[in-house]
Amino acid sequence: MKLAKSLLSACLLASLSIAETSAAPSTPFSEIEGIDFHFKSLKLPSFPQSLSNEGYMEGYLKVALDIDYAGELRDWLVLESSHPSFIQSLEGVIKDWRFTAPFVNGENRSIVTEIELNFRSSGNVVSLSTGAAASTLRYNEITGFRTNAQKLSSIKELDTFPYPIVQTPPSVPKELIDKFDGTRAVFTFYVDEAGLVRIPVLSATDGEPDLAMLLAAQDAISQWRFEPPTKNRKPVKIKLSQAFVFRK
Repeated sequence: MKLAKSLLSACLLASLSIAETSAAPSTPFSEIEGIDFHFKSLKLPSFPQSLSNEGYMEGYLKVALDIDYAGELRDWLVLESSHPSFIQSLEGVIKDWRFTAPFVNGENRSIVTEIELNFRSSGNVVSLSTGAAASTLRYNEITGFRTNAQKLSSIKELDTFPYPIVQTPPSVPKELIDKFDGTRAVFTFYVDEAGLVRIPVLSATDGEPDLAMLLAAQDAISQWRFEPPTKNRKPVKIKLSQAFVFRK
């Protein structure tokens, strides 16, 4: 049943600003109307001392979170970072993050969202201020620290087109194909540096496919494997979409 509810994921942007190193119970995750979702426990990462010693004053991470209907963090993936050391700092605390069960317009739902963590050498701040991120990029570029930044790569930037090495098709009963012939479902997902599929989410449908069909497609995608994507011969992360058309 957990997987079924993951197909009903609500994509949202968190509106959050915390200046302490930990959050009190029931800290609101989002102020978007209709979203009832809170942090139960939030330990924020610290500014890496090694970067302070090198003269860094700020940095940021953009992170995708996959949180199930019970409030458990199923998966997470850093989409952008101004320096790898900030990722290491996050890895040390994210395992301790706890959330309440998410509700969207009164319905218990899984949540797939992105948050941004903005670091300052004088303390810790977690927010979703895109302006802060742009400022960080400009500052690091001026000071020469931009070379350590990482972000999602586009298909055009890759050395070669992402080649699937395992691409098992969905196993859908024939009676469902006959009944819902011609329906279409689109999933988005990330492929990480190892070629693994991460956080597949239903993003669009044409028609009204049966839930079992969508589950089969999502389960199939989660098992796909790709040749590790590379840019300038270095492993990178990418975001892809896959459409399924269920036909007789």
